[in-house]
Amino acid sequence: MELAEIKKGLSTEKLETYRQVFSCKSDHELIAIYMSMQSIMSHFFTVVQLLEVTLRNSIHQCATEQFDDPEWFKTKTISDKSKNQVAQAEQQCLDEVGAKYTTNDLVSRLPFGFWVHMLSKDYNNSRDREHNLWQFKFNQCFPNAKASKVSLNTIFQNFGTLNKFRNRLFHHEPAWKGRSTRSREQAINNIIKKYQEHLEVIRYLSSSKYQLITALGFEDRFLSECDIANLKTFEDILLPSETQND
Repeated sequence: MELAEIKKGLSTEKLETYRQVFSCKSDHELIAIYMSMQSIMSHFFTVVQLLEVTLRNSIHQCATEQFDDPEWFKTKTISDKSKNQVAQAEQQCLDEVGAKYTTNDLVSRLPFGFWVHMLSKDYNNSRDREHNLWQFKFNQCFPNAKASKVSLNTIFQNFGTLNKFRNRLFHHEPAWKGRSTRSREQAINNIIKKYQEHLEVIRYLSSSKYQLITALGFEDRFLSECDIANLKTFEDILLPSETQND
């Protein structure tokens, strides 16, 4: 295969990040590292999707009950950004479904950031009875948080961090990279930590969904691919044929 042709279809800037961080000395090593990291990162899509859907549905159910309104998001959102996100979701529904769209159509189109913001202190203010959600519904939405002595503010911070990671992941940025990442081992450790953080917040929301990920082997397969030896396997496959025959 022509590695030069493969490089043409990839971002030069992103590849340079891989070359510098992982000290790649050749193109075959660079492409091998890039593809192995892409393969590892693909394991996140399952946990991210499960986390997003669970958070969305849990908050929507709690807010619907607390505010006695299945379309609470049209009247209870506080920030201008959240209001704009609702308006954008409504327009999406009109464009994609038509005037007879349902509440579920709209809820499913609200971005992850909208639901993360719903965890902010704006909705945990006992003096603001109109918007106070979490004084009444925190334990219902996060049934395992209390046993772990985790506060709403901590969960809000956790989800804010994971939302930034999610955006980097979905925009194909090097989400494995931290401020001090200088080696393959550090990159792998960063990725494992992020995966565990996703599992932890899923557990706060639902023990059953946490168990689903582990019981079906998703976590084991992820950890298996994070083995640093797999990076060497990718390199060996892409070695020039004349080098392999030496």
